[in-house]
Amino acid sequence: MKKILLIFTMISIFACQAFALEIVRPETKSSVVYTEFAHIYGSVKPESILHINSQQVKVWKDFFVHTIPLKMGDNKVTVVETQKNGTKKTQVITIKRTEEPKEEVYPFIAKEPHEIWTAKIIRDYTPIREKASDNSNRVIDLPKGIVLYLSGKQGNYYKIEETGETEFWIRKDYISTPTPTDSRIPVKISAPHKSQDNLYNYTKFEISYPVLYTIKQNGKTLNLTLYGVYGGPEAQKRNLEYTYNSKDTILGYDGVYSNGDFVFKTAKTPIIKNPNKPLEGIRIFVDAGHGGRETGAIGPTKIPEKKFNLAIALKLIDLLQKEEGAIVSYSRNTDAFVDLYKRVDLAKQNEALISVSIHNNSLPQGVNPYVKHGTGTYYYNYNAKNEALIIKNNLVKDLKLKDDGLNYKSLVLDRATDPVSSLIEVAYLTNPQEYMLLQNEKFQMQAADSIRKSLREFILSLGTQK
Repeated sequence: MKKILLIFTMISIFACQAFALEIVRPETKSSVVYTEFAHIYGSVKPESILHINSQQVKVWKDFFVHTIPLKMGDNKVTVVETQKNGTKKTQVITIKRTEEPKEEVYPFIAKEPHEIWTAKIIRDYTPIREKASDNSNRVIDLPKGIVLYLSGKQGNYYKIEETGETEFWIRKDYISTPTPTDSRIPVKISAPHKSQDNLYNYTKFEISYPVLYTIKQNGKTLNLTLYGVYGGPEAQKRNLEYTYNSKDTILGYDGVYSNGDFVFKTAKTPIIKNPNKPLEGIRIFVDAGHGGRETGAIGPTKIPEKKFNLAIALKLIDLLQKEEGAIVSYSRNTDAFVDLYKRVDLAKQNEALISVSIHNNSLPQGVNPYVKHGTGTYYYNYNAKNEALIIKNNLVKDLKLKDDGLNYKSLVLDRATDPVSSLIEVAYLTNPQEYMLLQNEKFQMQAADSIRKSLREFILSLGTQK
């Protein structure tokens, strides 16, 4: 029985790897791109000879990765595999190059001066943006239930009124239907009340209903602004501003509405009792990117990114628990689908101080996989920048891969301010050498150990020892 199970497991692992010519990308026989060249990859039988548009291209074990220039219009691509026994397999695809469509610009429609429009946010993690565009920078993600006043509309976005000099915009899908009202409801707020527990410092304000807020970090200072409030210690001000100064590095922080209060919390810097095991007792959340029906990127032999992510994450979890004594929570430990925002919720529910999301990268068309590759990390909030930098530097050194940079980017798994959140792209599935490395369990372990070492270094950098 055990032998049958072993055979079945091996078949499951390698079933996705093809043994004859199969083009994995482009995904269809007719595709549209906006770039000057495209990359094409897929699988072949080992020891085959491959020609693309009559040009012989390199075969890497049982797959190929090749780039081709594109003219405007239709580009016919003929791929011919000549197997060792002389059998030929041919596939023909068409790649159409066209101009990239421009984002439509809509006029701003202002409300009448005497009108007051109001709406509520209806979805958690709703993005507030600087401009009326999905491509605009996020200011903050807000929870549902917050009451907004609106001053006008542009395309699919409404402009939020009570923000002073800064423009804030919200997509119409994320709010209730704006309705006219006779007057603004006064927002009363109390003086701050401070408390603490083992993990966090808290500043609580009693407030009559949820309003728009922002939290901005500047070094060791956090600036909280609650918009459109009256009463309390700042009775004459339209916006209440609160400044939190820390003598230590700013770690996790957040603002939440709870039972008629607005609670602003900041994570305490952990005290390292044993410098040889700095992660002991530290709460760490490990996210294995994608999973289940969400495959992530697909490699040339159709191995999905989700498998590599999980393999590295499981090794990291094991190292953190057994070698470091960390308190580890995670998004998944099997091939399961987990919603993106559920992953963030899990990290918060487990009161993680640190969150790392493990991924492996791929390229859009128009970027050369032999030029753009390596290991890189992503952060969005300033409190995660050093964590992401340390992880990237160690991975580059330990895995001997090209440095793909410390990248500032808004992603669901690096946007959370509590915990300190970064996203890791260990290697590229679109680069042949890195794709082969990712299939090696020793390489997976090296990646996990490098991340473990990096988290040790980050905690030690905080410099608080007992």
